[in-house]
Amino acid sequence: MLSMIRQLLDNWIVRAFFVVLIGVFVFWGVSSVVMGIGASDAIATVGGQPIKIEAVNAAYQRTLNAYATQNSGREPSKGERRLFADQALGTAIDRAAMELEARRMGVVAPPAAIRQQVFAIPAFHGPDGKFDKATFNAVLANHNLTPAAFMAEIASGLKTSQIIDAVTAGVSAPAPLVDQIFAYAAQERTVQFAQLPFAAANPPPAPAETVLRRYWRDHPGRFSTPALRDADVVVLSPALIARGEAVSQAEIAAQYQQEKAKFAQTPTRTVEIITAEDAKSAAALAKAWKGGADWAAMQKAAAAATATAIVMTDAKPSDLPSATLAKAAFAATPGEVSAPVKGALGTYVFKVTKAVAGGDKPLSAVADQIRAEIQLRKARNVVDNTLSHLQDALAGSTALGKLPASLHLAKARVSVDREGMTVDGKPAGIPGPAALRQAIVKAIFATAPGNTPQAVSGPGDSYYAIAVHRIIKPALKPYDKVKADVLADWTGAQVERQEEVAAAKLLTAVKDGKTLAAAASAAGLTVTTSAPMTRAKPAKGVPPQLAQVAFSLKKGAPTMVQTQEGFVVGVVSDIAEPKPGSDAAFHQRVADSLGQSMQEDVLQTYAAALRQRDHVKINTKLLNQISN
Repeated sequence: MLSMIRQLLDNWIVRAFFVVLIGVFVFWGVSSVVMGIGASDAIATVGGQPIKIEAVNAAYQRTLNAYATQNSGREPSKGERRLFADQALGTAIDRAAMELEARRMGVVAPPAAIRQQVFAIPAFHGPDGKFDKATFNAVLANHNLTPAAFMAEIASGLKTSQIIDAVTAGVSAPAPLVDQIFAYAAQERTVQFAQLPFAAANPPPAPAETVLRRYWRDHPGRFSTPALRDADVVVLSPALIARGEAVSQAEIAAQYQQEKAKFAQTPTRTVEIITAEDAKSAAALAKAWKGGADWAAMQKAAAAATATAIVMTDAKPSDLPSATLAKAAFAATPGEVSAPVKGALGTYVFKVTKAVAGGDKPLSAVADQIRAEIQLRKARNVVDNTLSHLQDALAGSTALGKLPASLHLAKARVSVDREGMTVDGKPAGIPGPAALRQAIVKAIFATAPGNTPQAVSGPGDSYYAIAVHRIIKPALKPYDKVKADVLADWTGAQVERQEEVAAAKLLTAVKDGKTLAAAASAAGLTVTTSAPMTRAKPAKGVPPQLAQVAFSLKKGAPTMVQTQEGFVVGVVSDIAEPKPGSDAAFHQRVADSLGQSMQEDVLQTYAAALRQRDHVKINTKLLNQISN
């Protein structure tokens, strides 16, 4: 196409046409700029009120920083960045809609209530356990928040919570529904079963050569080479280019200073916590714990004393259920059992088993991470600057193998099956990360031989092009090369059939009126009786395939299932329906879970109604600017 256009440019009529065409583009371009002057920077409007792009972008950047911290500095993909941008915008829209609703309804957040909530946040407490303004400012700075913006968030949250409480008040699961689901989930069943494992069967003697050859011919799918495709592949990937990008120490130091807050290490504690109902029980448990009892023993002791025992792993101060407990836990010496600490939910006794100090990570600890981030960013720029040249080269029908080195491509010629393997069962030499290789293999098998290669976007902001040359059909492997495999496969099939017949006879005997114990005894098998199990908690030792069907059977009805190890014949020997009040705690969890689900449904419906009423409009162009 490009070569044809170049030839046409030799014609003066065509040249004149292009001059006019360029003039039109210039006119419309200038016009667009003029028309864009003073255009709104609102990424969305809710009820006519603008949501500024800066607010959404700030929330989006905080999400990116959190993602980088949780993933060792790895940058999110293009799809993940768009998802984060959509989430940031969605949150801003819902907040704006709620604020409009609060204004309409006259809902306010009293300053005293705002102060009370802020002062109660453990992260803002100083060494004395009280609100400390310097700590408050430092924590907000680490999260790129200003005090004014944070207080506005708290006020908005208080107003929103008042509306949510009003909307969801009285929303609870109907008692008959709770009872029905409780009865379904808490029903207990006991099964008896006999196992016929393949390993215990007596294998038949090796058959005649003619039998094996016939088995080899009759099962070509097991003894043939896989279907292959022969293809050229080129990959333009930031992950591959990044390795060669040079990064100076000055660049690393500059980025460290810019993103220092991202590398702040939040102090955490792993804590074993026992919550007793009163101080007397807590003191007795603390005494036993200090006397040398291990955590397993303390869990049993806590249960006997109607106390709760939990482990909180890598918990931040705000994760702990009490500000008093958080203060004590972060001041405690690891490995020592604490004295009883009184809190809002009871009296706590705890032991810190792991402590991670807070503070900024030094540059030396994160230099490699920063270098990798800079390399990947530079590599993405290389991809962006190279893509159009790659597309031009492909449009000019340049063969993939002859594309110039200046395009920063990784190239490969492969013969690959649908699993990405060669005929020898080894991974094909397709360049790039695993997700990209999988996408390329899928594309190879979706492309007809002879199709013109095109630059296709792939995972990790990568691009690739493929040229499929030929399809290599499956071929039966020579018998002499697979004789041992044929014998092993034939023997396994005979054993499986043998055990299936034996299991079917056992099943028939039970259906004809024999007990499983009697039928199994006659066959030289033993019967195992399980502990009572529920749908959520299968009994130990029961094959999953049997547990899966046990709750669809009537009492005494037999069944036969196949596992990887053999066949199993079982019957449901007992069905115990839960009695009212038999497990009040579980019944309450069912009620709470259903009630919460219904409240969420109500809130989603309410939020959708607010968006519709407030005529939400989104500026897709600005949204794309954030994620790109």
